[in-house]
Amino acid sequence: MADTADPLGWSDPGLTRQQIKILLAIRNLARDHDGRPPSMREVARALGRKSAGGLGYQYAILEATGFLRRESGGVRTVQVRLPGEPPFLAQSGEAAPRPAPGPGAGDTPAGPGRDTVVWVPVAGRVAAGEPISPAEPREDRLPLPREMVGAGALFALRVVGDSMIGVGIVDGDWVVIREQAEAENGEVVAALIDGIEVEGTVKTLKLADGHRWLMPQNPAYTPILGDQAEIRGKVVAVLRSV
Repeated sequence: MADTADPLGWSDPGLTRQQIKILLAIRNLARDHDGRPPSMREVARALGRKSAGGLGYQYAILEATGFLRRESGGVRTVQVRLPGEPPFLAQSGEAAPRPAPGPGAGDTPAGPGRDTVVWVPVAGRVAAGEPISPAEPREDRLPLPREMVGAGALFALRVVGDSMIGVGIVDGDWVVIREQAEAENGEVVAALIDGIEVEGTVKTLKLADGHRWLMPQNPAYTPILGDQAEIRGKVVAVLRSV
């Protein structure tokens, strides 16, 4: 159940406590640096996170609901407004904000007899090989049938590497992730690994002998001990261009 109460007493029916904390962090960081908008990594540090993983999804929701605005292709162009503040002035050629993605929200009826569409935010890259540092999350969205991806908070990642070819996930594929902190034995998950820095990877989760392992599906790669890994979510769909 989402917690919509803000620690400072602010609330909005479309925002969670975490989303309001993100808005406050962006506003405070910009104020402390003479108006210079912060990067996602700076926001993550201010929130006590080890990485910016997951912020791309939250930024996409805040942008869709009109509480955050960025210039296309820009990293430090973010603007925010807090609950109770007036909406952003519309810019020339700017489309009206879309409903936030999530269960029931962000779905677009595609017409009689057709599947409901959910707009899945693209959060960056994920490794199917040696872990890589995730790129700054992007602003793209993928329109996908709800029947394919199911319900829940979703985001998409581009796969880099070939460690998961045994389950049909290859370099260049897109994986759709349902956000969840835990997963069952044998499920394919996206995880953050705390190494030199927190890095992203996708592997099969294996629970054995009191340990959690991230297992490749390619004999050229070795298992990764994942006791300290952070599960980002479960892979619910794989997409490939042909």
